[in-house]
Amino acid sequence: MTGGLKQARILICNDDGIEARGIRVLEQAARCLSDDVWVIAPATEQSGKAHSFTAKGALNALKKDDRHFCVDGTPTDCVLFACNVLLKDHRPDFVFSGVNHGSNLGLDVLYSGTAGAAIEGTLQGIKSFAFSLYGAKHGSEYWPTLPELIVPMVEKTATMNWPKHTFLNINFPECAPKEVAGIQITRFSSRKIGDEIQILDRSDRACSFKIGYDRNGMIEENSDTYAVQHGFISVTPVCVDMTNDAYLTVLKNRFLP
Repeated sequence: MTGGLKQARILICNDDGIEARGIRVLEQAARCLSDDVWVIAPATEQSGKAHSFTAKGALNALKKDDRHFCVDGTPTDCVLFACNVLLKDHRPDFVFSGVNHGSNLGLDVLYSGTAGAAIEGTLQGIKSFAFSLYGAKHGSEYWPTLPELIVPMVEKTATMNWPKHTFLNINFPECAPKEVAGIQITRFSSRKIGDEIQILDRSDRACSFKIGYDRNGMIEENSDTYAVQHGFISVTPVCVDMTNDAYLTVLKNRFLP
């Protein structure tokens, strides 16, 4: 353990809610790294809220104890409150988001509230991690072993120089630590949610429907999805600056003299 990490302030958030199993596991891991750990998380599940924040209406933060607060808003609301109100005089050194109950792989990251908290941490200038456990949507026997995997992942990367506007999206395979095949540095796969639509009721003027969890798209061999499905920990550096730099030149040539 490095002295720098031991003194670091860690902010923990998630999108499954403050009572979720995954956030308790992440706090356990964080306390192996630092003595200064804070949990500010949504009061209820906020899955699929991505990087949304509450633009209208008041939000409420409830103090559960000295280091645990819940907010009746999104993961982004929680990080904004933590960085600019609760911890503004000593801002976090790291944001840990998760551990998500299920994976955040491929284009799921664009919808993920777990990723949303990490994005906001990144925009606040804080090194941020998004952690997820593949296959854990309906429970997992491997929650207790996750700190054994999380701690060395943070230790390996926390003291590195990170590019601006970049966070690390880390997905763990659902297996015991001794069965993990290794670590792969990956790109997003092209799988995407949203094509499974269940019609509940329909009339000439209205339609009631649910969006399912089936994904389509490619699972490329160098991708995050492929890695986790084959027993590897997937680590993907995600840049939140979505400007297509290569296309800038194309558009300049089209529009500018």
